[in-house]
Amino acid sequence: MAASGIVVIFDFDKTIIDCDSDNWVVDELGATELFNQLLPTMPWNSLMDRMMKEQHSQGTTVEDIAAVLKRTPIHLQIIEAIKSAHAL
Repeated sequence: MAASGIVVIFDFDKTIIDCDSDNWVVDELGATELFNQLLPTMPWNSLMDRMMKEQHSQGTTVEDIAAVLKRTPIHLQIIEAIKSAHAL
C-alpha cells in the first residue's frame, strides 16, 4: 500500500470509547468514593497515580486493569470509522 499522505487523528476518551477511560477503570474497580474524595485536592495526573498505587496496594494487578479495559464501551460507529480511515 502506497503512502497517501493522509493522517487521521482520533481522540481516545469519549471518541473511540464511549467514556473517560480513567473514570471507567476507577469505577469498575470500586474506587469511586476515594477518587471523589481526592479529586478536589490534587491535579488529575497525580490523582490517577495515587489511585493506581491504592489499587496496587489492595492487590489489583495489571491483568485486572486490562480486563476492565476490555469491557469498555465503544461507540457503535467507531469500528467502521477506523476501518474506513485505514482504507484511505
